[in-house]
Amino acid sequence: MSERPHPDPPTTAGNFAEATARIEQARKDNATALLLYGLGLTELPESITQLSQLQGLYLDNNQLTTLPESISQLSQLQGLYLNGNQLTTLPESISQLTRLQRLDVDNNQLTTLPESISQLSQLQRLYLTGNQLTTLPESISQLAQLQGLYLDANQLTTLPESLRNLEQLERLYLHGNSALGLPAEVLGPTWEEYQATPAKPAGILEYYFRTRGERRPLNEAKLILVGRGEVGKTSLVNRLVHRKFRVEKKTEGIKITEWTLKVGRKKEEVRLNVWDFGGQEIMHATHQFFLTERSLYLLVLNGRAGGEDEDADYWLKLIQSFGGESPVIIVLNKIKDHPFDVNRSALERKYPFIRGFVKTDCKANLGIAELHRLVLDETDALEHLRDAFPAAWFSIKDRLAGMKENYLSFKQYQNECAKLGEADEKAQELLAGYLNSLGIALNYREDPRLRDTHVLNPHWLTGGIYKILNADKLQLQRGEICLGDLGGILDKKKYPAEMYPFILELMKKFELCFSLPDEESRYLVPELLDKQEPTAAREFNPEECLNFEYHYPVLPEGWLPRFIVRTHVLSDHTPRWRTGVVLKLEDNLALVRADVQDRKIFVNIKGPVASRRRLLSIIRENFDHMHADIPKLQPAEIVPLPGQPGEHVTYDELLAWEQDRTRKFKKVVAGSVVELDVQEL
Repeated sequence: MSERPHPDPPTTAGNFAEATARIEQARKDNATALLLYGLGLTELPESITQLSQLQGLYLDNNQLTTLPESISQLSQLQGLYLNGNQLTTLPESISQLTRLQRLDVDNNQLTTLPESISQLSQLQRLYLTGNQLTTLPESISQLAQLQGLYLDANQLTTLPESLRNLEQLERLYLHGNSALGLPAEVLGPTWEEYQATPAKPAGILEYYFRTRGERRPLNEAKLILVGRGEVGKTSLVNRLVHRKFRVEKKTEGIKITEWTLKVGRKKEEVRLNVWDFGGQEIMHATHQFFLTERSLYLLVLNGRAGGEDEDADYWLKLIQSFGGESPVIIVLNKIKDHPFDVNRSALERKYPFIRGFVKTDCKANLGIAELHRLVLDETDALEHLRDAFPAAWFSIKDRLAGMKENYLSFKQYQNECAKLGEADEKAQELLAGYLNSLGIALNYREDPRLRDTHVLNPHWLTGGIYKILNADKLQLQRGEICLGDLGGILDKKKYPAEMYPFILELMKKFELCFSLPDEESRYLVPELLDKQEPTAAREFNPEECLNFEYHYPVLPEGWLPRFIVRTHVLSDHTPRWRTGVVLKLEDNLALVRADVQDRKIFVNIKGPVASRRRLLSIIRENFDHMHADIPKLQPAEIVPLPGQPGEHVTYDELLAWEQDRTRKFKKVVAGSVVELDVQEL
């Protein structure tokens, strides 16, 4: 459930008299909650102090500029909601609301907090998003029960060190306070990404106070090349970085190249970590783990196979989903052999993060100079390129980036840190997480399945996984693999046998495979299942089923195989194929299948009507977790109408009718008004 369950209420016409009437009614009813949101109030009626039993006061979306000191008389108050007003200060008397557990003052005009706020000893959630705070009082550390502190989109210039004393703090959001100099990798997900695991407050604060000392700009970023196989990504890297052309075999996995540039008028030295992704479809499923924000993207297309506009749209949607608003340069490659273009104005209108189009041909050395200039300009403009980095950490970062070893145990990593001057264990863990985000050294220390955590060379890891995924033996065995099979697939010098379980556990973490029942050393990779849909799929008649659909703007490669991995315990004895699966729960069966071309996933559930929704809720929960990994994917959730091909209602609409206790509602279908039953749908 979202950490922000109280939505902005609708603004309604209202006035002071209406508020007074509601207060009087609440007094008569001895009410514990009072709803006064959206009334346009500029002040509160004094009579509100008579509500001695009030526990929840909702004053959102009014026009309050101050609160009366007498608010302190609401001594039983546990929740005070003031989001969307015009408050510039909070009264000192608020300190007397000693039972207050939640205080929401989002989207006001607060410039300071009173020192007395420290006396709210029971406060658990403090929402201050979208104000004008520049500092916080030292006394905030006395809020011993505080679990969530929301300070994003303010104007904070410093943080009090006393924040580190908030031992119960689980969520700290400081996004949008640029003067603090906190990188996105340290801040972690925003509160709007409520299903994502938030960054640990202790780590955020450790980084902040560590960088208050000697620091240097990081001057490092990722340049990520994406596109289908054989469009010439590796040749572009050779031209840009090494200034030469050579025919390369196809990239297996990810090739990472360091590229030192001098950018801007001052010719500042910057290091780009160039990530060249293999373009084969089976590899797309793992892209999501490495496509990140704070990167510059080159989308490489060619006109050999046609469909370049559709290709551009596919990759731009993926970049938008994984990389946020990261800038993209579209490269129209191999232009001499296959002249082509794309609908530039339409793409720019749809994807405003496009920074330019360049026609290139690596063999003929066409357009490379123009592309080089664009890369320099866009690198110089990257928002977080010059984030502060503790000076003592540079030597550790460079040691790990340049090490010959492909992996270290975490203990070995700690020893390396200590040798180079960083002996503090908290700082070592924080640095490991930061390097993981930058893609310099991957580590999965917090995953309980990976007992002896390692710091890994990204190329070693992805190269091994792709070798496995592309192995002939795995293809012949329809995705089944045993631990012992890896010896015949992987280079024994690079990948010793003791690392096999670790690699397969990482593949499980990436939701690329799962252990088969009753034998932990056997695994199944759904991406390599048989493509043929079994006859069992034809036994689901939509007219007799509970039906549900997801309509995606773009359906990532390997999406249904990921779902099969997540739900494999429900399909141990039912059919699985590459684009579908049958799940079983109690006496219900569910057919879940993907139509990759139409970018849709269909769910049909049959069995006892009373328990169908339980199975649907499990299916939806698993897809929700997958969607949380790609916050901007946002598929439409659809309920098709029985007997009406192509007609549907949205799931949200049905939920609204159900919550309104409406059994039936009318809808225009094929030009006629029909009555629909909420429960039947």
